[in-house]
Amino acid sequence: MRQRSLLEAAPTALRSIRLSALAAIVLLTGCVTTTNIDPKPPEEPEEAAQINTQLGAEYLKQGKLDLAREKLEKAIEQDPQLASAHTYLALVYDELGDVEKAEKHYERALRLEPGVATTLNLYGAFLCRHDREKDAERYFEEAAKDKRYRTPEVPLTNAGVCLLRVPDRKAAESYFRQALELNPRFHDALWQMSRLSFELSNYLQARAFLQRFSEVGTMNAQALWLGVRVERSLGDMRAADRYAQRLQQEFPNSDEARLLAESKG
Repeated sequence: MRQRSLLEAAPTALRSIRLSALAAIVLLTGCVTTTNIDPKPPEEPEEAAQINTQLGAEYLKQGKLDLAREKLEKAIEQDPQLASAHTYLALVYDELGDVEKAEKHYERALRLEPGVATTLNLYGAFLCRHDREKDAERYFEEAAKDKRYRTPEVPLTNAGVCLLRVPDRKAAESYFRQALELNPRFHDALWQMSRLSFELSNYLQARAFLQRFSEVGTMNAQALWLGVRVERSLGDMRAADRYAQRLQQEFPNSDEARLLAESKG
């Protein structure tokens, strides 16, 4: 089996951008469930729009895209100026594969509320997934500059992951390091730096970042397999064997365990 490279793995990382940003929006808007909403209809359209937006967000989280679209379109009918409804609807259309409508609603949301970091981060992820990496970079940078944003390390890391698709490893590394300057324990940036360092044959650096990652993140099959390869590259076979043993015991059916077995053959 061919070893997966950093650049092949980057799109997988990008899928998490949308999910983390979605969670942030839910926290910002407040979320009601489909079972605790007051059945009495609100009197004001703006209030009804807020409720439909929250319901649409909940349906989106549950993967009920048709119901989410219905509620969010209703919210926009009730209040066309509600930026969060446009953002959620953009996510829905993106999931449904309607790129044109998704982009239209992202742009509408940012016209209504310019500079909202969560929306900028989401739009950047959208653009990156659709092969517009340089456009995406600008939106990630804008998101990171929002002083109200508590986690600017997130869009900075996203920018780095996106630029690995170009590939522009130097720029990607710069973004990861910026993220770590803001939050030295940010696991996503530590993971990306450990992988990138290994790809660039900076094995001591890869070891250091992987050790830091292990203190704050989950050592899954990918991380353990990276540990094996890093330590083998450094000639520390005892350390490599420790990683290998964990990989075989904890993730025996993983692709990485199969790669390990093949590497011994």
